[in-house]
Amino acid sequence: MKTPIVELRDVKKIYQLDSVNVNALDGIFLRINEGDFSAIMGPSGSGKSTLMHIIGLLDKPSSGEVLIEGKNTANLSENELAKLRNQKIGFVFQSYNLLPKTTSIANVELTLIYSGVGKKERSNKAKDMLIKVGLENRLYHYPSQLSGGQQQRVAIARALINNPVLIIADEPTGNLDSKSGEEIINLLKDLNSKGHTIIIVTHDPEIAQKAKKIIRIKDGKIVNN
Repeated sequence: MKTPIVELRDVKKIYQLDSVNVNALDGIFLRINEGDFSAIMGPSGSGKSTLMHIIGLLDKPSSGEVLIEGKNTANLSENELAKLRNQKIGFVFQSYNLLPKTTSIANVELTLIYSGVGKKERSNKAKDMLIKVGLENRLYHYPSQLSGGQQQRVAIARALINNPVLIIADEPTGNLDSKSGEEIINLLKDLNSKGHTIIIVTHDPEIAQKAKKIIRIKDGKIVNN
C-alpha cells in the first residue's frame, strides 16, 4: 500500500466578503500518495488556488484536517508550519519568483540558507541540483540572462534542493511558449519517474493530461478524482 504524503479530511475554507460568507472549499476529502503525479483543474473561482494553498500549508482551513505524512497540522504555530513547509514542500510558481540581481546558483542556495546549511555545502548542493535540471552552463547567469524556460528550471532546482516529499507547481508553464512549456512538463515527468510526488495546478487540459491523475474542482468541491 502506498504511503500518503498529504491527506485532507472534510476541509472547508470560508472567506468573509463584507457580510457574505463565501465557501471557497466545501468539504474536501483528498489523498495524495507517494509517487503520485496529479493535476488540479478547475475554472476561475472554483477553489483550485485555495486548495493549493491549503495543501502547501500557505493557508489554514476553517475546519477539517490537513495531514502531512500522517502529521496533523491543525495545532501547529506559524513558525512550526513554516519549518514544515521548508522541509517537506517545494513550490514552483508561474512567475518563477527569482531574485533579479542574484545568480542561478545563489537563487537556489536561498532555501538552504533558511535551513541553516553552511556556505560550502550550499554551493555544492545548488550546483549539483542545477546540473540535474540541465543548467550546468548557466550557474552564474542572472535571471535577465536566461530564457523563461531556463528561469523555470532554476525555480524547479530551488524547489528540489531540500529534497521535499512534495512538489507543488502552480501553472508552471503559464508564462512559457509551447516548446519551453513542454520541456518543463517533461522535466517534471522525469522527476516523478524518479520518485518525486508532484501536484500541478493548471487550467490547461493538455498540461493536465500529462499527469497520472486529474483532480477536478468546481464550486469548492471535488467533482471527480
